[in-house]
Amino acid sequence: MSTHVEKTGNSLIQINPSKAPIPFIIIGLILLAIGGYATLQVLFKGHEAVYGVTREVPWGLLISTYAYFVITSTGLAFIGGLGHAFGFEKYSKVSKRIVVMAFVILLAGFTQIGMEIGHPIRLMIYMILSPNLSAPIVWMGVFYGIELVILAIELYLVFKPNQTAKDHETAKVVGFFALLVGVFATSNLGYVFGSLNARPFYHGVYFSTFLVISGITAGAALLMVIHNIIYGWNIPEKLNGTMNALGKIMGMGIALMAFLYLWKILSSIYTQPGDAYLSAMALIKGPLSKNFWIGELGLAVVIPFLIIAFTKARNTRALGVAGIIFMIGLFFTRYDFIVAGQLPPMRKALEGSGVEAVNGLVQYSPSAGEWMIFALGWGLFLFLYFMAEKFLNLETEEHH
Repeated sequence: MSTHVEKTGNSLIQINPSKAPIPFIIIGLILLAIGGYATLQVLFKGHEAVYGVTREVPWGLLISTYAYFVITSTGLAFIGGLGHAFGFEKYSKVSKRIVVMAFVILLAGFTQIGMEIGHPIRLMIYMILSPNLSAPIVWMGVFYGIELVILAIELYLVFKPNQTAKDHETAKVVGFFALLVGVFATSNLGYVFGSLNARPFYHGVYFSTFLVISGITAGAALLMVIHNIIYGWNIPEKLNGTMNALGKIMGMGIALMAFLYLWKILSSIYTQPGDAYLSAMALIKGPLSKNFWIGELGLAVVIPFLIIAFTKARNTRALGVAGIIFMIGLFFTRYDFIVAGQLPPMRKALEGSGVEAVNGLVQYSPSAGEWMIFALGWGLFLFLYFMAEKFLNLETEEHH
C-alpha cells in the first residue's frame, strides 16, 4: 500500500491519501466519547461511586493502564534513541513515527493517572510548592514530565521545515536524553512499588528491571503493529530490515521477561507463608490464575515468542500478529503486577464495607467506569496518532 503524501507547498500539513488511518480515527473518536462520559460521571459522582477500588485495594485498573501506556512510551523512546543518538540506521528509518507514537501514548498514560488521582492540578501545584524529594512517586512525576517535554522538543525538531545539519545534531542529543530520562522514569516507577516493604511482593529491585525490559519489548511490538496497519499488512521491502530488527528486540525482550518471571515466582513461593507467597499463589491458582496462565504467559510470552522464533526473515505480517498478541498479553501483565501485590490483606476490613477475604485474599474487580477510562486512553492514542498519519508526513528522509 502506498503512503505517498500530497505536499501543500512548504506547509507542515501533508495529506496522506491512504484510507488506512480513517477507521482508527473513527474508533478513536468513539472511545473518546465513551471515556468522556465516564469522566463526567467521575466529576459529578466522585471516585468512590464510579470506581471499584477500595480501602483494601486502593490501586486498581487505572494504575495498571497508566503503567501500560507510559512504560510503552519509554520503550519507544529507547528505540528512537538507538536511531537518533547512536546512529542505528534500521531504527532511524522510522524515527518520525517513533517520536509521534511515544509522545501520544505518553499523553494517553497521563489521562489514566489524571483520572485516578482526585485533583491532578491541585496535586501538581502542591508538589511544585512543597515537594517531598525523598518520595519516589514525586520523582516519577518529575521524570515523566521531563520526558514529555523532551519528546515535544524532538517532535519539533523532526517536523521542522527546512532542517539544517545543526537541527539533525540537536535531534541526536535530544534523542539520547529521551532514552536516558525514559529509562530513569520507568525504573523509578518500579522503585515506587519496590520501596514498599509493607507489600513484600513489590519490594525489591525486580520491578525496576522488569518494567524497563517489558517497556522496550512493548515499544518494538507496537511499532510492528502500527507499520503493518499503515501499509495494509504489506510493509515495503525497504523497511524489512527495520521490522526484523524490531522482531529481534521483541524476541530477546520476551525471553528476558520469562527469565525474570521464573525467579520472581520462585523467590515469592520460597517466602511461604508470607504475603509474597500469597500474591504468587493468587497468580498461579488463585483469582488471577486465568490472567496469569493465559494472558501473561500465553499471550505475552509463549505465543509471540514462538511466532518470532519460527518466522522467516521477510514475513513482517507474522511479526505484526506477534506484536498484537503481545500487546494484549501485556495488559494482563500490567494488571496482575498491580493487583496481585495488594490481595494479601494488610488490615481487617471495615465492618459493613462489604469487603471480605476469600481464601486469605481480598477481592478486586474493575468497575464499568474504570474500563471506560481505559477506553479514554486508547481513544486519545488512536485519534491523535492516526490523525498524524493522515495529515503529517511520517516517512523519514534518508538523512535520518
